[in-house]
Amino acid sequence: MIRIASMVGGPDLETPTLAPYSGDLEQACQKLAALGYDGIELMTKQPSALDAARLQAVLTDNQLNLVGLCTGHVFGEDRLGLVTPELQIDRQAIARLKEFIDFAVLFGNGTMVNIGRTRGVGDPKQLQRTLSVAREAIQELADYAQPGKVRLILEPINKAENNFIHSTQDGLELVKMVNRTNFGLMLDTYHMFLEDVDLICSLHESAPYCWHWHFSDSNRRWPGNALIRFDIIIDNLNSIGYDGFVGTEIQAWPDPDTAARFSIEYLRKFIPVVNDPTL
Repeated sequence: MIRIASMVGGPDLETPTLAPYSGDLEQACQKLAALGYDGIELMTKQPSALDAARLQAVLTDNQLNLVGLCTGHVFGEDRLGLVTPELQIDRQAIARLKEFIDFAVLFGNGTMVNIGRTRGVGDPKQLQRTLSVAREAIQELADYAQPGKVRLILEPINKAENNFIHSTQDGLELVKMVNRTNFGLMLDTYHMFLEDVDLICSLHESAPYCWHWHFSDSNRRWPGNALIRFDIIIDNLNSIGYDGFVGTEIQAWPDPDTAARFSIEYLRKFIPVVNDPTL
């Protein structure tokens, strides 16, 4: 069954993130659990600075899952990305993402680590060489993650925000190049709205490789606020037997509490509550 998560910004972030709540993880988890969310995704840039035992206790107290770790601020704040403009592997970026993998291991159950902007900038004029370097870097990370059963998920990002891998089809190409069983896709409806020819066709094409979804509307606000037909997306996810999380990654508009509440109220029209907390 499909379950619903929300992005939460970690206390280590220095700039705003796409989440209703940031900073105080305990308060964020309490509010999201009270609204009926099933899990959280954690946006952080230095997980080694976080108290994993305390986070686990907070999640347990609130009956929430840690679905995955998001890495966008590693690039956004610290400017670390796997593929440099000179088409080299950035060893600092590799080291930082291995910190994420080490942290994810502590939470088990195939916890995911997202690779979005942290893939780096590469050189869009030399796309095949850029993809080759990205493949080598991600293979190293996937092999490092395999013993701990951590999964890596690649997020296609629209061309206004990133130099390569914009559409679902671009992402599928790299997933197949990397060829690791613990490396797949995560899809974001906002980026798909901007880049994909047909969102529903992409959903079906990527089904064997897509392990997670980000939901935000076409204006980057709460689902149901603008143009994207989430009812149709969820119908199709059910038709392919998708059994994972959809996570909201949204602007905290018009305010954090309203954004979190409107998101879950809208999505619960199509996604029923899962009563078994072990799922």
